[in-house]
Amino acid sequence: MALDRSNPVPNDLSAFWMPFTANRQFKKAPRMLVSADRMHYRTADGREVLDGVAGLWCCNAGHNRPKIVEAIRQQAGELDYAPAFQMGHPKAFELANRLRDMAPSAMEHVFFTNSGSEAVETALKIAIAYQRAIGQGTRTRLIGRERGYHGVNFGGISVGGIV
Repeated sequence: MALDRSNPVPNDLSAFWMPFTANRQFKKAPRMLVSADRMHYRTADGREVLDGVAGLWCCNAGHNRPKIVEAIRQQAGELDYAPAFQMGHPKAFELANRLRDMAPSAMEHVFFTNSGSEAVETALKIAIAYQRAIGQGTRTRLIGRERGYHGVNFGGISVGGIV
């Protein structure tokens, strides 16, 4: 269903269950963002809202930046996604090497994820695997920050202390 710019609230809000949101209350009075540019979102009635959390930490350079939009367009035209299971793309290896070269010398490897939640989940698994690899497989306790947000996945919620 295409978005009707004159009425950006869809007729049916029931299918999308929003994380960390009081869904019934939201759906009674939806707050829809319809576009974004640089550091601001825009609402249906034209108000600008400062994006003070970088799109929940995934748009650190802001929104709709022409150079980034063009880079995304070019890459999608070449290859939009390559799975990292038993396959790879040269640019993933190039970026991993660039990141490794910028990191402190003890950091020799890069593991790409699709989100912060996935990154936390992967870090927890790597921590447990590391303990097994060094012969301390009984060390399985994971520590997180109390009342800290560590993503929406089971592991991140478990170490985050947010009920």
